[in-house]
Amino acid sequence: MEKGKSIPEEKETIEKNILSLYKECENFISSDECTKNLRNELEESIPDCLTVLRKWMDDLENSDHGIVIAGETSAGKSTLINKLFEKQLFRGRNNESTSTICKLRNSKRIRVITTDMRGQREETDMTDKCNLETKEGVKMLRNFLKDLTDLTSSEKSVTFNSVEVEFPIPFLGGNMILVDTPGIGGSGNVTDKLIKYLPNALLFIFMINAGSAGGMQNDRLPEIIRAIVLLHLENEMPCFDPRNAIFITNKWDTLYSEDDSSDEDEETKTWNTLKFDIKNRWPSVRDELIFKMNLKDLQTP
Repeated sequence: MEKGKSIPEEKETIEKNILSLYKECENFISSDECTKNLRNELEESIPDCLTVLRKWMDDLENSDHGIVIAGETSAGKSTLINKLFEKQLFRGRNNESTSTICKLRNSKRIRVITTDMRGQREETDMTDKCNLETKEGVKMLRNFLKDLTDLTSSEKSVTFNSVEVEFPIPFLGGNMILVDTPGIGGSGNVTDKLIKYLPNALLFIFMINAGSAGGMQNDRLPEIIRAIVLLHLENEMPCFDPRNAIFITNKWDTLYSEDDSSDEDEETKTWNTLKFDIKNRWPSVRDELIFKMNLKDLQTP
């Protein structure tokens, strides 16, 4: 680290230097100094290299580096977020509930910022009245968010393009954010919000309901996976590495009744089928990033 600079300042300096280098490369490739032969060689190694370079610059300048949690309705996305934060911030439901993109970021203050379809923002600062170290404070924020993000609680929630929630989240460093998304397979307009957000993502966590027809229904999660693969092939997501995608299969406890003597064999078959389906639709997936769990069994303080 450069003497006298903090880690965030050092990071900002590095990003500026990289951005400057990218711009110099873009100017050179676009100039007369770059010969036709060199351009052809660049295109062979990096197809549509100028577009890719500009996408890299856009991603570097973008303040949001999103870890997107996506999955079918009732797959357990909200439950996963509650477990990660060790706070019951969102209510998990068995039907469609999340109505908009919800971005969660680290901050010293507790703020909620809504952005409507016209791009207008409204901020609510709850720092002085909401103590998230207490159950009462968590409940206050949860109830406030319910009216903004829960389709079953308020019709106005569908009017928001996104809801940003800021509070102390130590494991989210820098500009990294966690993004909760509307359930796939619900209302068309909320699914469209997810589709439009896909190019902004750097990493995906796919939630799969193992108790829902094996968890990979043909008209739901695979549709989103195909959209991501297509965007990546078209260089719309040059900073996204498909090898880092995480698949969490959840709700295994709902698969069979307790008195079914063949539970273990059937569960093994379902697990093997699910892994085969995931690898078939996402060939670059790594075995160690496919998980099997019952999130509700994990204790949350």
